[in-house]
Order: sequence, then C-alpha cells, then structure tokens
Amino acid sequence: MIRTYVYFFILLFSQSVLATDDKVRLQLKWQHSFAFAGYYAAEQLGYYRDAGLDVELIEGAPNTNVYSEVATGKADYGVGNSSLLVERSRGRPFVILAVVFQHSPMIFVTQDTLLSFNDWLGKRVMLEGSSDELILYLEQEGVKLYDLEFLRHSFDPKDLVNKRVDVMSANSTVEPYFLAQQNFPYRVFSPRSAGIDFSGDNLFTSEEEIKYHPDRVAAFRDASLKGWDYALKHPDIVIDWILSVYRSSHDRDYLEFEAKETYDLIQPSLIEVGYLNESRWLEVAKAYQKNGKLNAGFDVGAVLYHPVVVKDWREVIILLVIAGCAVLLLVSIILFVVRTNKRLDAALKESHQARHLVAKQANQDPLTELHNRRFFKQQLNTLALFAEQEGKAFALLYLDLDRFKEVNDLYGHQWGDYLLREVAKRLQKCIPKGAELARIGGDEFTILVPYKYGQCKLAELAKTILAELEQPYSLYQNEIFISASIGITQAPLDSTEPSALLQYADEAMYAAKSAGRSRWCFFSFELHQQAIERQSISNDLRQALSNNELFLVFQPIVDMQTGHIRKFETLLRWQHPNRGLIPPEAFIPIAEESGLIAEIGDYVFKESIRQLADWRRRFAMDLMMSINISPYQLSNPEKYMSDWFEFLHDQHVPGYAVSLEITENMLMHHTEAVSKQLLAFRDEGINVALDDFGTGYSALSYLNRLDIDYIKIDRSFVSELTEEHMEKDLCEAIISMAHKLKLKVVAEGIETQAQAAILIKFGCDLGQGYLYSKPLLAQDAEALLMAQQV
Repeated sequence: MIRTYVYFFILLFSQSVLATDDKVRLQLKWQHSFAFAGYYAAEQLGYYRDAGLDVELIEGAPNTNVYSEVATGKADYGVGNSSLLVERSRGRPFVILAVVFQHSPMIFVTQDTLLSFNDWLGKRVMLEGSSDELILYLEQEGVKLYDLEFLRHSFDPKDLVNKRVDVMSANSTVEPYFLAQQNFPYRVFSPRSAGIDFSGDNLFTSEEEIKYHPDRVAAFRDASLKGWDYALKHPDIVIDWILSVYRSSHDRDYLEFEAKETYDLIQPSLIEVGYLNESRWLEVAKAYQKNGKLNAGFDVGAVLYHPVVVKDWREVIILLVIAGCAVLLLVSIILFVVRTNKRLDAALKESHQARHLVAKQANQDPLTELHNRRFFKQQLNTLALFAEQEGKAFALLYLDLDRFKEVNDLYGHQWGDYLLREVAKRLQKCIPKGAELARIGGDEFTILVPYKYGQCKLAELAKTILAELEQPYSLYQNEIFISASIGITQAPLDSTEPSALLQYADEAMYAAKSAGRSRWCFFSFELHQQAIERQSISNDLRQALSNNELFLVFQPIVDMQTGHIRKFETLLRWQHPNRGLIPPEAFIPIAEESGLIAEIGDYVFKESIRQLADWRRRFAMDLMMSINISPYQLSNPEKYMSDWFEFLHDQHVPGYAVSLEITENMLMHHTEAVSKQLLAFRDEGINVALDDFGTGYSALSYLNRLDIDYIKIDRSFVSELTEEHMEKDLCEAIISMAHKLKLKVVAEGIETQAQAAILIKFGCDLGQGYLYSKPLLAQDAEALLMAQQV
C-alpha cells in the first residue's frame, strides 16, 4: 500500500517536471565574456535543466541586433539595455524580466588631451548605435552633435591609441582594460557624473512568450538569477568555464578585470540581482521623453514583468497524496531516521572534511604547498581595497629565481621541482609574522606584508631572503648555487590598483635582474618610465629589420706579428629614425627577451657571410669573419639557424673562414642543446671563439670538450696593460695557457703601441682595437683591404 502511494506521488511529480522540458534560446549581446556569467553558471550547474529547460546560449557578434533576433522569433529571450523602452514604443512588445546591471557600462573614452567638453569641438567621434544615454549626456552638457565629426564605430580601442579617432563610445568593462594594456593615457567621460544613471544589461522577452508560456518564463528567469548569484560569488570558476567550455577569445587577465567591473555595476551587496524598480524606470522614461524618443503617454508599467500566478490542479492532488502518505510513512520515517542518524553524522563529518580539502586545494600550489596565484590575487585585491578606502599600507615583494631555467635544463624537471620545494622552505623561514607567501608561476614567488613596514625593514627583509637563498643546495650529488631578484612596491604609496601593483613589482624585479641579479629594487615611477621605454624600443625593434634600420660595421683583427688584416668582427648597429644611433647594449638584451634575437641573428649571419664571400673573391681568399651569437639562438637552433650550413655552401664560403663568438658565461651555463649545436658547427669546420675571456669562471675542461679554437682576452685586461701592472702577468699567463691547449689568442681593446708591444712579446696571435681601426662601414673596410694589397 505504501509503495503504491509513493509510486503515484513520484509519477505525478515527475510528469509535472518533464512536461516542461522546453527548448529555448537566449541571444547574447556579443561574444562570450563575463558579462553573461550568470547564464553560463545556470547552464553548467544544471539550474536550467532542473527547471525543465533546454537552453541554447547564442553568442553575439558586432553586427548582432538582439532586438531583431527576439522580435523575429529567432531567439526567445535576449539581453538588452535601457533602449528597450524605445523599442517597445516602436511597436515591439518587449517585456523586461530582470535588471542585471544596476548601472550602465556605457562611457566615452577620449584622448588624454581632451580635458573638458569644450575641447570636443570638431573632434572625430565613434558612437555606437544604441547609445541613447550617451547622446542624452552630450545634449545635457551642451555639446551639439553637428559640431562633431562622426566616424563608423570600429569597436577597436587601437584606433584611439593610433589617433585615428579622438572620442569613442565604450564599455567600462572592455576598452579601459585594453588601453591600460597598451600603457595608453586616456580620459573617461561618464553619464553617471551628470546624474544620468540608466540600467545596463536587462533580461527581456516578448509578450507572446509570457502569454503562451508563463511557467517557462518564470522558470527561466528564476534559474538565470540563481546562476547570477552563484557567478558573482565564484567568479574564478565561471571564468574557467568561459575559457574551456565556451571557448572565449579573451584571456584570463581580461576576464578577471571584467568580473571585477561587472560586480561593481551589479552591486549585489546593495540590491538584489534582477530587482525591477518601477520608480527608477519612470525616471529613465522621463529622460527619453525629454530627448524626444518617447511620447508623453508611454506606459512604463506595461514594459515591466509581473509574474502570472496560475493555479495548477495537480498541486491539489499532490497535497492529497502527501497527506495520505504522511500517516503511513511517518512510522517508517521515524525508524529510518533513528537507524541512519549515526550514518548521517559520519557522512556530515566526511563532507565537511571533503569541503575543507577542496577549498585548500583550490588555494594551494601542489608542488610547494604554498598559496597559489588564485589565493594571492584574492589577498592582493582585499589589501588593495583597504588601502584605497582606509589608507592601510602594505607591501608586495615579487621574487624571481636567477637562471633557474638553466638548472632545470641541466638536471631535469624532477630536480628542478626539488629545488623549488627547497626554495619554498627557505622562504617560509624568512617572512615576517602575518605575511603571505605564494608561488604564482614557474620560479616566481610573492610575499604580501599586510601592514606598514618601513622601507628600511623591507630592504632588510630582502637582504635576509637573498642571503638565505644563496646558501648552497645539494642537488643530484652536486652542490649548486642560485640567487634571486626581488622587486618591491608599496601601497598606497605607489598605487591602490591590484593590477598596477603587480606590474610595478614586476618592473622593479626586472630592474634588479638587469642590474646584475641577486639584488632587490624598490619601484619608482622612473623605473616605470624605463619599462615603458623598453616596451617602446621592443615595438620599434620589430619594425627595424623590415625598415632597413639595422646595419653592420666591421672591425679589423690583425696579425700581431705582421700587422696584416686576417679577419673582421661583425658588429650590429641600429639607426633609429627618431632616436638616432642606438648602441647594441641598449637593444640586444631586449631582442633576447622578446625572442627577436633569432631573426636578427639570422640577418647578421647571412649579411656577414655575403660580405665575406665578396671580399674573399675580390681581395683575399684567406680572409675570415667573426660573428657574435646569442645563447638564445643556440637554445633554439630550429629558428633560422637550421639553414646556415646550406647558406655557407651557396655562398662558396668554407666553414673554416667563419668564427662564431660565444661568451664565457654561455660556456659555463650551457645546456645539452647548446653543446650539441656547438659540436655541429665544429663538424662543419666552423671555428668557435670564446669572447671576454677572464671575466667569468670558465672551466678548462669545457674548452677541450666543446673544441674551442680561439680565446679573446677581455679589453678590461688590455686597457691596464703596462710593464708595472699585474694585468701584464695575467695576459702572459692566459696566452701561455692557451698555446699549451693549442688555442689561438685574440686581444681586444688595443689602443696604444705600448700595449701592442707587450702582447707581441708574449706571443699573442691576433689583435683588435682602435690602434688598428675603429669599426667601419663596408666601403671603408674595403679601402683598408685595397691599401693592404698595394
């Protein structure tokens, strides 16, 4: 009997749910982004499915007209702005179901030089079609539309950066992010500053949908708002869905920015998501009427959704069934509760432990068991908010290990992971009480000191950390040493914007690394300008090759005994159209960081070989050429270097006529890939020269193992070379050692006859420096070769 009642109840209930298994379509305004997070959450968490709905989320495009899609029945629901009032007045019977954005994201972004509306006269403006509140804003501020030059909207902020437009209507969740990424100064003009406060994204449908499917409308609205409630509380999870499930073209950093801006526009802590405030819509209608877009008799109440209550007869049956079953089931339920009470207690305890474990895993780096990037960004956002609102100070230290990649490549990822764990343990011993330590990337760590910590104390903390990290590590039966570079920024002194603070700490860390590694650096706005300058040089460098701004000069290398030119060293120069001649030390490191060094190095090699082939044919068949190469080229030989041997053959230049110069530092930190490529050069007959010898810590075993042909005595030794100085003994020892190893010696930076005489006495093979010639353009080098033939 009990089973019959239960079965009947379940049958009725399941039919009432399954009967509403409807297919509906929601048209979004544009491509997948966090602006539609609530709908993604409702779909992924099964809120729509639980309501008996099969929902299709239709991605929008720049030319998508949401209103037309719903009006023509291609979509059942849409996301629109306050212009829904105007659309209804034009005969489209739309009904607003819920207000999602309490504030409109519509703004103007302008060139930084436009300080007020007085500066807009005659300016080029891109204005989106459905920008009613912006037009009302302009009229209220006294701007005449005929005084502006309107251009077709490209929806591309690069047009503002490239000065193809002066003013652009924009979305506060979109364009400001991309302009900030370009480090482009701009100004914002917001209607809200003038009291024009329209709502933003509104969920709407048609009167026909409400008339024929009232239950479906109510279910869809409730499930969507439930999804928004989840999305605003768990933005990181929704962002993962947007990237993995909905294949958004945006990156995570942008989506995190958009999530923060969206939260501020929705204001869920102040107003319930979806709330329809009729008095506020009356104010919006008055603004439209003042603008002439609505007539005086427009009925605002008709455009706002009012749920229809329909009595379902099945509810009466269900209540009767429940009442009949309740008495029969009561005894069974009591017995069941008693038996399962202990099991429930155990299950609750296990569930609590599981939730705790999930929360811990979400915020923990699995390798080092430190906090991860997600936790760090949450803490940074919280501290930045307190710094902005209450002036509470805190500091951010950004730490990056020096040359960790070389250790990883040399010993393997297993030992690299072990080293990271050891570094984490040492850092935990150094941080002050209350500070938060996190690993946010491969070999990148951050420390948040959540209280005022003076600059002297921060410097002492950085010093302590460096001293601890520089102690030796036992790795694979070897004792190795690593160091770190630390960037430090302070809030609110430097900024209260989380993304800016992270960028500033990164810039300070880069400055520390550029200054020689194993040191710390505080952020300053001078450093920020230097970072912008580096980025500018990097951008210009990408065009330098195609614009023929790079060129080569050649410095002779002479036989010390005869004074005859034996070879040339190729040196790269950059003639910038605006900056003038840029020295290589200013742009080569940037080329290495950006990856451009492979293409530039290929250009230098091939142009040098072309020049050498011409000079060997015209002047001396035994002439040689020395070419500098970067470790980044050797680490990735498949980029451009793969065809060098074939190019030599095509130019009829033998391998022994070419000498590739590598640095002493590269020799000591070489990887298996570097060794393999150097030996490939030797197999082709190409000479290898060790540049700046004596400034590093070369092991003699490497000289033999990698088959080095030349060593070049660094100019720092030659410049102090006199009969009285110790450098004389060092040079003599280097030359003697090299000859015993059957290596030839080149002395760099020879400027006086006295220096040349000492080197000749010691048996130095080749010399290079201003005593013989400065670096020359090709035609001037040819003049020297012609003079030598006479």
